[in-house]
Amino acid sequence: MTPMVSIGSFAFPEPSTYSATTSTVVDSGRNVEGYVIGSVIRDDIAKIELGWTFISASNWASILAQFSPARGGSFYNNVTFYLQDTNSWVTRQMYVSDRTAAVFLRNKDGSIKGYQNAGLSLVEV
Repeated sequence: MTPMVSIGSFAFPEPSTYSATTSTVVDSGRNVEGYVIGSVIRDDIAKIELGWTFISASNWASILAQFSPARGGSFYNNVTFYLQDTNSWVTRQMYVSDRTAAVFLRNKDGSIKGYQNAGLSLVEV
C-alpha cells in the first residue's frame, strides 16, 4: 500500500487524520469604488496537515528528523502525498510548519514513551 506521505524512502506512519488545503496567492487591493482589483500570483499551492492520536516517541523523533538539518534532514523536502485537486499522488517540494504533541506516557526512567495528538503541517514551497 502506498503511504499517505513519504519523503524519499522514508514513509510516515499512517496518520489518524489527514487534511488538505489548496491555496491561491493573490496580489489585490480595492479601488475607490470598493471593488477588488487583483492578480493571481500563484495558484494550487498545497498544504497538508497530519495528525496521530498516539505515536511512539521514536516514531515522532524520526518524523521530525526529516526536517532538521542537524539530524540529517532538510528544511525543504520532496514530499510525496495524496493531492485532493488531482485525486492522485504527487511529489512537491515542501517545508514543515507547526509541530505539536502532548506527552502521553513516560517510562520509569522519566524518558518519554509516546505522545498523543501529535501533528504537523507541510506547506508547498
